[in-house]
Amino acid sequence: MDIGKAFTFVFEDENWIVKLLLAAAILLLGLVFSWVLLIPPIVAGIFIGGYTVEITRRVIQGDPQELPEWDDWGKLFGEGLKVWVVGVVYALPIIVVSLCLGALIGVLADSSEELSVIVSLVLSCFNILWAILISIVLPAAIASYADTDDLGAAFRFSDIFALISNNLSTYLITFVMSWVASLVGSLGAFVLGIGWLVTAPYGSFVTGHLYGQAYLEATGRTAQPGVIEEVTA
Repeated sequence: MDIGKAFTFVFEDENWIVKLLLAAAILLLGLVFSWVLLIPPIVAGIFIGGYTVEITRRVIQGDPQELPEWDDWGKLFGEGLKVWVVGVVYALPIIVVSLCLGALIGVLADSSEELSVIVSLVLSCFNILWAILISIVLPAAIASYADTDDLGAAFRFSDIFALISNNLSTYLITFVMSWVASLVGSLGAFVLGIGWLVTAPYGSFVTGHLYGQAYLEATGRTAQPGVIEEVTA
């Protein structure tokens, strides 16, 4: 994997400033209208997610223009919605366990404070471990969808887990570097105030590029401009 490429490819596009500012504008609109039942921020996130998965697809396909145009809004929204569905499905265990143990904690709060604390700790540990697992699995699931344009590919669990287990080091690197990209994305809030409107999309774009690279490496493929070639053993 070319980690440096993932962090620099954005700036190789001659219109990268415009494309990044458009992403920032989408987030800003979502923030401004967040009072409408939080729907605008969700929609903004879906658009960014759709744009990011298109980056993943272009990396896999070897498209020389890895940073897409902001033009096919319907496609971007649809892509983002599918990625959101993938994330929700993989997060279902956390959601279900949190609801069940949360209710149990509420019941135990009045009768046994010690037991309530223990259950809370168990829930916290489970959430952390599952969040880590999701962060390792999602790159393969999302890239599988991006490669095949088949949402079902993201839920072929045996194939996804086999891909990861056979290329664990690749996906551990992707996990770590995606976390770094997320950290970079959050820095704008501390360094530049509203600068996170720019750094957050940038971090997302980096993550999308990492997903594409990891998938190519895991499947033993080398993407060339405009064509994907199989690497023969």
